[in-house]
Amino acid sequence: MGIKSFIIKPMVLATIVLTSAFTAGAYTINGTLADVNGESLPDATIRLLQAKDSAFVKGTIADIDGNFALTGVKNGKYIVEASYIGFNTEKINTTVKSADVNLGKITLQEYAHELGEATVTAVKTPVKVMQDTIEYNADSYKTQANAVVEDLLKRLPGVDVDSDGKITANGKEVTKILIDGKEFFSDDPKVASKNLPVNMVDKLQVVDRKSELARLTGVDDGEDETVINLTVKRGMQDGWFGTVEAGYGTDSRYKGTFNVNRFWNGNQLTFIGNANNTNELGFTDGNGQRFRRFGGDQGINNAQNFGVNFNIGNEEIFRVGGDVMYSHTDRKSITRRLRQYLLQENSYDESSNSDARDRGNNVRADFHIQWKPDSFNTLDFRPNFSFNQNHSTSNSFSVATGRTLSLNQADDKGTSYEAGGRLIFNHNFASHRGRSFSVHVNYRMSNVKENGNSFVYNLFHLLDDEVDVYDQWTDNHTWSNRVNGRLTWTEPLGNVANGNFLTVGYGINTRWNNADKLTYDRPVTPTGDFIDHWLNGTLYRVPEYSIDTENPILNPDLSNRFRNTTFKQDMRVGYKKVHSAYTIDAGLSVVPIRSKSVNLMHDAQSIPSRITWNFAPYVRLKYKFSKTSSLNFDYFARSEQPSMSQLQPVEDKTDPLNIIKGNPELVPSFVHNLRLRQQYFNPDLQMSIMTMAFGSMTRNAIISRTDYDLTTGGRTTTYENVNGVWQLHAMNMFSMPLRNKTWSINNHLFLNLSRRVGYNNGDRNNSLTTGIAESFSIAFRPSNLELELRPNYFFQHVNNSIASLDNQTSHRFGGTFNATYYMPWNIILATDLNFSATRGYAAGYDSDSWMWNASIAYQFLKGKNATIMVKAYDLLQQKKDINRTITANYIDDTEYNALTRYFMVSFTYKFNTFGAGNVPASRNDRRGPMGPPPGHGGGPR
Repeated sequence: MGIKSFIIKPMVLATIVLTSAFTAGAYTINGTLADVNGESLPDATIRLLQAKDSAFVKGTIADIDGNFALTGVKNGKYIVEASYIGFNTEKINTTVKSADVNLGKITLQEYAHELGEATVTAVKTPVKVMQDTIEYNADSYKTQANAVVEDLLKRLPGVDVDSDGKITANGKEVTKILIDGKEFFSDDPKVASKNLPVNMVDKLQVVDRKSELARLTGVDDGEDETVINLTVKRGMQDGWFGTVEAGYGTDSRYKGTFNVNRFWNGNQLTFIGNANNTNELGFTDGNGQRFRRFGGDQGINNAQNFGVNFNIGNEEIFRVGGDVMYSHTDRKSITRRLRQYLLQENSYDESSNSDARDRGNNVRADFHIQWKPDSFNTLDFRPNFSFNQNHSTSNSFSVATGRTLSLNQADDKGTSYEAGGRLIFNHNFASHRGRSFSVHVNYRMSNVKENGNSFVYNLFHLLDDEVDVYDQWTDNHTWSNRVNGRLTWTEPLGNVANGNFLTVGYGINTRWNNADKLTYDRPVTPTGDFIDHWLNGTLYRVPEYSIDTENPILNPDLSNRFRNTTFKQDMRVGYKKVHSAYTIDAGLSVVPIRSKSVNLMHDAQSIPSRITWNFAPYVRLKYKFSKTSSLNFDYFARSEQPSMSQLQPVEDKTDPLNIIKGNPELVPSFVHNLRLRQQYFNPDLQMSIMTMAFGSMTRNAIISRTDYDLTTGGRTTTYENVNGVWQLHAMNMFSMPLRNKTWSINNHLFLNLSRRVGYNNGDRNNSLTTGIAESFSIAFRPSNLELELRPNYFFQHVNNSIASLDNQTSHRFGGTFNATYYMPWNIILATDLNFSATRGYAAGYDSDSWMWNASIAYQFLKGKNATIMVKAYDLLQQKKDINRTITANYIDDTEYNALTRYFMVSFTYKFNTFGAGNVPASRNDRRGPMGPPPGHGGGPR
């Protein structure tokens, strides 16, 4: 048995089983398509129709020689319809009688009239799986009037959009959204998903690809990314189009958005803006990634943003692109949490309530200049800049059962400046095919200043109600500079036609990271009054204190000034084999790293210069069995350095019940990663199957080791290297329309297995977590209606190695139902119903909730460019936001405040300059039998 058969047979066994029922007792219709001169017509479209009613049966496309085969055809009378752009459609009547049918050579005639008067109709496949791409036909998924790209994403099988707008596709986070292959607002996919109108999208492609550095230089750096590419409808590639929307509702809810787009000659210019208090954050708030106390993404947010994006140039020779974005957020979050500490003896729970408010302003600019003077040279430059402001306040009250009562209040402000640039030059030698070299230089600076005060009150029940109370003012300043560069050389081995290459690279990365933290104690005095706090129905009274803000006293034990330096080298050698059926890329990196940390205030806490050596192999295999079936296999290893905060032996006593101290004895961890992906597409059945598996194992994993004071409830956390940490994930996607193509089914199965290691009071706990997630959907999509039902179920079991700890089993299940009906008289009815339930969570956190949204819209004016909509959100007022977090040390069940029922009336106006007859058909233009015929309407000239 050859290697090809050995690999492919196990991978497509599921496909054979699933398709056997469709092909039993069936036959093949084949033939060849050509023009009057005998030239073949590759990629021509062939459809098989029922003779009695012209109902679609199946379809395919011709190969490079014009040959086609319609397989799995049962006995009966049919019409074979062949079409090709620029040619008349040919229809052949045929009958299948218990034998294959050969139609021989079919000749198509060129149009005798102008192309503009002709219409070519073809069947669009809802989902198509290719080598590194899953392609969705956007018009196969109906959305509400005035929908944005995010609404389409939520309907796509395998794609998930969480409550914060983060997009994952087949379990991997989407890092960018492109428009016709060009970047849109840099690395923030939310800007496109939450602002661009869905009616501009022809196809949506989920693409797994190498990093941009690897794509430009041709040298694999082991980094990958998952992106979404939106292809714009052909009629919308030259002109202006956009949408303006305004809405107001109950509880003072409001929404205002606009987007203006200009496309011409492969160039693009976009203006967007958004303001609302309905949690529709049209961007990623960068403040949360820069400031220590930023409260997160939960809660209710009031947000505004404005941005401009452009990409212009002379074909692909010289292009300039980029974006500038301003955003403002004001988020209020209320949290209820129960934490179960996993201790071998005397385990206990801690309940807490907290409320926080986070306000931020963010301005960022990212630009991209690319110059390709010829096919041998590429120059790519990316400068960037950002400015951020943050103001966060929080108030948290907690009770550890029988041990501690705590009150924590904080008020922090911060600003940050960041700037940098990346330059890549790649040269291919004209005199020596296959030989190339590249230069990569990158610079990054960051300057973050934060200051704030914190008030802490602790009452220790097991110490005769002893009280510890203090107020502190902290001044934090961190600033860093980083420079890295890389030289790579690719050399063909022998004749370049044989596809053998040697790659050699050398890189350096040097970083200066400075951190000053000055902590001042401010005297506190009891006032004699009390403040009431309610927790789980119980009233607690906490004394009130006055704070002396005029006489702060420096606390040297909680202050430090670090100067950290890191110098990293990367020496790489690799071999690459390029073949028509497969590509192999393998190599080894040797990475020595030198690091040093100096504490200017406490010399004993400095870390002397140290050098560590790391070795990171990698192997990548891509095997193409056919145009519709391929296999990807990746192995790569990576060393991960402990951070300076994990190394520095300095106790952070900002919260005396949660002391954190670094461990200077830590060594780098080494992670082995294995990834497998197989995809198969059957054009006859329009069936897509994809299977993915990912596993990793970490040697010398860096984990948190926590010791508990059972008297005070206090925790001291440090870090330690351990072995035995690994994870395994597997996923299968299946998608196929049923016989008449108005019905389709999709299924996603996820399997997760992970092993964590933690220490609790010196006891090692190996925590094995098993997760199974199943999501099935069935949809009915005739011309004027969409009905989709998508049930889901998630099972999780946690097994702890410490015998005295209870194993944990939880279930999360529910489903969604979406319905959109395009009525006569330009009325659109839409509704979505979501049921979610949990079992096995902590007492008071299990829930059953229904989320029901509904809308009615009326479209009017020429081309139905105006829409009035009435929307009801959370009609049953049952929405809840509950999450579970599991570690080897504790289990958190958390509930956040959620946006609940409101009603809103909105007006939307769509405009374009494409002209009547040139406007692409919108998914919102479907009508029932009483509506006007297709082709009527269009935008203003």
